[in-house]
Amino acid sequence: MKPVLTAVIDIDATPQAVWDVLTDFAAYGEWSTFSAAEGTAQVGSRLTMRMPAMTFRPTVTVATPGQELRWVGTLGIKQLFHGQHSFVLSPNHDGTTRLTNHEEFSGALVTLIRPFLRTPKKDGYAAFNTGLKQRVEDRTELGPGA
Repeated sequence: MKPVLTAVIDIDATPQAVWDVLTDFAAYGEWSTFSAAEGTAQVGSRLTMRMPAMTFRPTVTVATPGQELRWVGTLGIKQLFHGQHSFVLSPNHDGTTRLTNHEEFSGALVTLIRPFLRTPKKDGYAAFNTGLKQRVEDRTELGPGA
């Protein structure tokens, strides 16, 4: 069974407002669990995601504004370690947006690193969601152009 990490949060904003912050990689260092990020949300583009303990360079595979951002990353070759990360934005009936932050891992090294994919990593996904929610809702309160 592939290890999977998922964190879900509702954000008081439209899917497009959430998308705008989610894909503003240059501002990640101001609010997210990533210390820095670079790139564009376009299919085929390579992102550079920096965290305190590591840097990785995933490739964007889906970039549907206001709906879904997905990237894949590998450690070495795909058969060793492969992660597919998605952010799905779903409109709720009350005008809020549900963000589902999800990642599936596969490859030969998954068995060795499975213990590291538990609580601390899962908490990081929840922290990312909370930071995104705060950033989006703060910008929404300030109005357009904030």
